[in-house]
Amino acid sequence: MQRLQKTFGIATLTLFFLFPQLCNVKSGSAKVASSLVLALTFDEKLKDFSYWSNLCNLQLDAQKYEEAKAACEQAIVLKPKNPLAWTDYSGVQLLMKQYPEAIASSEQALKFNSKTSLAFTYKCMALMALGHNEEALDSCNQALKVDGNWGRKSPKLAWFHRGLILSQQNQYEKAIVAYDRTLLLQPKESLTLAYRCEALNKLEQFIQAIAACNQALNGNGDWGNKSQTFALANRAIAHRQLNKLEQAIADYDKLLTIDPNDAIAWAAQATVLEKLSRNTEALTSYDRSIALNPKYSFAQVGRCTILNKIQQYKDAEAACNEAIKGDGNWQEIGLAQAWNELGEAQAGQEQYDKALASLQRTVGMKPDYAEAWSNRSVALWHLERYKEALESTKKAIALNQNYIQAWFNQGTILSKIKQYNYALLAYNKALELEPNNAEGWASQSVVLWQLKNYNEALASTDKALLFNSKSFEAWYNRGIVLTDMKRYEEALFAYKRAVKINPQSADALTGRGVVLSKLKRYQQAVPVLQAALKLNENQLVAKSTLKIVMQELVKEAQTTTRLKP
Repeated sequence: MQRLQKTFGIATLTLFFLFPQLCNVKSGSAKVASSLVLALTFDEKLKDFSYWSNLCNLQLDAQKYEEAKAACEQAIVLKPKNPLAWTDYSGVQLLMKQYPEAIASSEQALKFNSKTSLAFTYKCMALMALGHNEEALDSCNQALKVDGNWGRKSPKLAWFHRGLILSQQNQYEKAIVAYDRTLLLQPKESLTLAYRCEALNKLEQFIQAIAACNQALNGNGDWGNKSQTFALANRAIAHRQLNKLEQAIADYDKLLTIDPNDAIAWAAQATVLEKLSRNTEALTSYDRSIALNPKYSFAQVGRCTILNKIQQYKDAEAACNEAIKGDGNWQEIGLAQAWNELGEAQAGQEQYDKALASLQRTVGMKPDYAEAWSNRSVALWHLERYKEALESTKKAIALNQNYIQAWFNQGTILSKIKQYNYALLAYNKALELEPNNAEGWASQSVVLWQLKNYNEALASTDKALLFNSKSFEAWYNRGIVLTDMKRYEEALFAYKRAVKINPQSADALTGRGVVLSKLKRYQQAVPVLQAALKLNENQLVAKSTLKIVMQELVKEAQTTTRLKP
């Protein structure tokens, strides 16, 4: 008993000296009790450094971190100057996310052997976890430079973390070199290959990125703290950038089958569906993302954008407000996108003053945002501030010469202020960029009509109908042009088609009534013009034409009476 007490005394003093943080008697912590019982109860034959060192690593492999830590501590008690014992202890603390302690332990190891590469590596990893990337990189570089004792690990650990740090510093080419060195030591490691794929995406080397992600998915299945969804997400990004949108959607489908609770993936899939104009599906994906994370700003602003496209402006406004109040995770454009889409939603509800305020905030936040300047011009146009609206389109075009909507908006504003020749130039530029835009051709026909270029105006309506046979504007404009060309039967047909598409258009009904009156079909003209006035009692052309038609009917009746025998 005396020998056992003496051993306990030595062990206890050593523990208090080396690990004062573990031996707070006042706290009565379970950890202290564990260490003391350990020192008390093991027979002297078990006081073998190799036993405790091996036990530490075995418990670590079994992910029993508290037990591994206790075993490492006992190994250090037995050999307090052994660098690998301190290194193993640092590795345990690292996995327990005790990063400052891991750094201290690795420094203790290096104090006893400055060429313990594994200690440098663990120090690198702990510093990286604390966000001290420069110091972390130095430690990983030192590990590879001294190329000393790696314990049970290999230099691939340092190379891999060197790659991670360089990626975080946006040094992707150097990161890829580090990943390649890692793969020389472990050629099929899935995690390294997936990170290599990510770095290649950042360098816009998308074909190579897809190859690396494929290798990761066919690799050894060692994903560390990630999973194969990491490779699938990066492959989807590469497919999207190569405009292989269906393949990107398939990647996200696979990812979400594995992890249906990935809010980021649902939102990313939505952006691809949106690009394919599959708005209903995109909205569903955004909704799934928001159900998982209601504060996810990127998903909320994406939802707002889709709702604007399908003209559900009130719901869009609510979604944009939620985005602005959200977690600030925007990706791509950022907060400015939310204010831009909010302005569009407000304009869609004819709240033009509010829309202008939102869009003013957008361009103040992001002065190089061409779309916001263009949307601002729309709000100003509706507020009849034409000069400012025109300047806003010019700003949008200066930022992006190929921004189609800005050219169209400019054409509309110039047409409104009767600068038809300049309006025609704006529409020509827009249609040069997007020749299959039916609405653009219809708008151009109006300018050509105003310039009395009737044949060209008619050709523009033909172009519009080629791309959209159900374009109300094209049929209506065609009716106007044909009327002025005195091709009344064709005009009548055009107005008939326009009314069929939009039976609530008082103007289209009026045009039809005017043509009927010119064809002297007065009896047919009356109900058409009356229907127009029922829809809009202030339709002046319908009023004046109906008056003329009624007079003509009276004349006809009088003539008929005089002709009777």
